[in-house]
Amino acid sequence: MRRKTVSPDEYVFESTRIRALENRMIGRDELERLMSAESLSRCADELEALGVEVIRDPESGEIHRERTLERRLQAAYREVLTLTDREDFLRLWLYPYDCNNVKAVIKCRYRGVSAEGMLFDFGTVSRQLLQEIGEHGGYECLLHPFDGAAAEAAQTLAATANPQSVDLILDRACYKGMAELAGGCGVEFALELVKQRIDLTNLMICLRRLRGADRYVRELLPREMILEGGSLSYEYLEDLCRGGEAYFWQRLEFSTYDKFAYRGGLKVSLGRAEQVAEDLFMEQVRRAKSIPYGAEPLLGYLLGCEYEVKNLRILLLGHAMPHSAKSIWERMRISYV
Repeated sequence: MRRKTVSPDEYVFESTRIRALENRMIGRDELERLMSAESLSRCADELEALGVEVIRDPESGEIHRERTLERRLQAAYREVLTLTDREDFLRLWLYPYDCNNVKAVIKCRYRGVSAEGMLFDFGTVSRQLLQEIGEHGGYECLLHPFDGAAAEAAQTLAATANPQSVDLILDRACYKGMAELAGGCGVEFALELVKQRIDLTNLMICLRRLRGADRYVRELLPREMILEGGSLSYEYLEDLCRGGEAYFWQRLEFSTYDKFAYRGGLKVSLGRAEQVAEDLFMEQVRRAKSIPYGAEPLLGYLLGCEYEVKNLRILLLGHAMPHSAKSIWERMRISYV
């Protein structure tokens, strides 16, 4: 029978190891240092000095941005999952990568092209199985929560030729699976984080819908667009949308997501609203820093590494484009350290 609670005493050694790994993370001070590099090449050199394994083109020597970032994140997952024997409260955060990979396989199989260059090299679904499915089909080989959802998404795509339907079906399956695994993993902090991520994602869905509401007169918020497993009900979200955007922000001021309303508002862009949502999530994650040992420090480190990679991507893209340091910094998310 699955445990109902996880004792903090189970992760004393692991928490100590994680605190040591936190010292290697790239936080605000390191990002400022990297931002001051005069070129992308120099920035790559600085990253190596900070302990990042930079993958370069063998001929030109230029940094392979996405391969470098993926390798960094893959190493973080490997470290934490190995420490804990792949506990559910950590493993569930791999589901979004599985979701991306299954989406890529379905869409590429429909188009008759290979998904090889679009797959993350880590997740709960092996790359070999994904490649076999891409070549021969057989979505029933996938395990929960993607088994039935993948087959449904492939059938819907074949019937409608609408790639967005694949995203909707698989995103709902992904987050529902995350909520189910979090609910039974025995770590309340994991469940709180999953619920908050689902809620904030749903609020962003509502906001995007409102910004394009003139095109959706009869059905402003279809139920199939909303992710399951959060604390905000479909009826509540539907009411937020039916009242218009001004009402949306006003209602949120008297909710558990009042900070989203205070930092957002009618005048913010969708990009800025998404940044606010992601920062609120990280503020919740950072509660783990005040907990000496237990499952929370492991979760905090893992999700902190996710944000580290987000910020490095913004930084490297900024160096590759003619953006000022100020404009790059404005796009940065809150760091875990």
